[in-house]
Amino acid sequence: MGRSRPVERLSNELWSHELAQAFAGLHAERHDNGELPLGALAVMQLGDVGMYDVRGTTQVVRRTSRTAHSESVDLLKICLIERGSALVEQGRRRVSLDLGDFALYDLRRPYQLTLHGEFRCAVMTVPRKVLGLPESTLEAMMEHRFPTGRGVGQVFASYLRSALDERETLAEGPPVRLREAAVALLAATLGSAFAEGTDLPAGHANVVLRERVLDHVRVHLADPHLSPAAVATALHMSPRSLHRLFEDSGETFGGTVRKLRLDAVRRDLTDPLLAGRSIAAVAARWGITDQPWLSRAFRAEFGVTPSGLRRRVTGS
Repeated sequence: MGRSRPVERLSNELWSHELAQAFAGLHAERHDNGELPLGALAVMQLGDVGMYDVRGTTQVVRRTSRTAHSESVDLLKICLIERGSALVEQGRRRVSLDLGDFALYDLRRPYQLTLHGEFRCAVMTVPRKVLGLPESTLEAMMEHRFPTGRGVGQVFASYLRSALDERETLAEGPPVRLREAAVALLAATLGSAFAEGTDLPAGHANVVLRERVLDHVRVHLADPHLSPAAVATALHMSPRSLHRLFEDSGETFGGTVRKLRLDAVRRDLTDPLLAGRSIAAVAARWGITDQPWLSRAFRAEFGVTPSGLRRRVTGS
């Protein structure tokens, strides 16, 4: 596939406009060196997942309280440093990033990102619900930097950079599976870092266990007999302990499985490669055999029935 054109740096005025347009009102400011912030970005949209190639000079980019309130978006954002360094500040959190590190932060809240030197970042935005993680787990993860020098983190970083480099060619094809791969690699990187011993703040000792449960659920999502008892047995814990892992998440174990399955069905229904497969067959692929239940639950979750979504996508 052909390499995409390089990103050309914009003037300060154009850069400020592009930044605000791409990231819901994000504002660039001078750093202590007093130089005007300059930069440029390129965008690739994969459904509800955004990818951005961002580069520029030393500067501070800020999402203010006013902007966060007026342009609220329920997205999580990662910034992967490919050149330069950065400091991410959100609330009481301060996460320093060097080459190859990324941080996770929340676009519903104000934040400040100080970028040092001639920087380049690979940025990704995802709806928080697609990761399927409890809120307390996300809160714990946002307190840490995630290195990508080896293992699944390196695979994720390579995928993100490759996708951005080939954005013009990839834009010609269906985004469904590319989006699925990006989300899966991000989730795997986050979970792997914690499982390998990333320091957890007090009160978050259940994060690794919850990740193990969610990983098991994702692998066995197609099993119609997936149940708390089956998962608990497979992971050598009691069903009560399993349910307790989800108590502070605002979701039950069953509700989490339900959302993951409905998301998987929605993804398949928008995949052109599966256009010839019946809705019943798509649902059965993800362990759902009750069609009336599927129609009700799907409409409640997405505001449209499975058949309505397919008609919207295919135009027939």
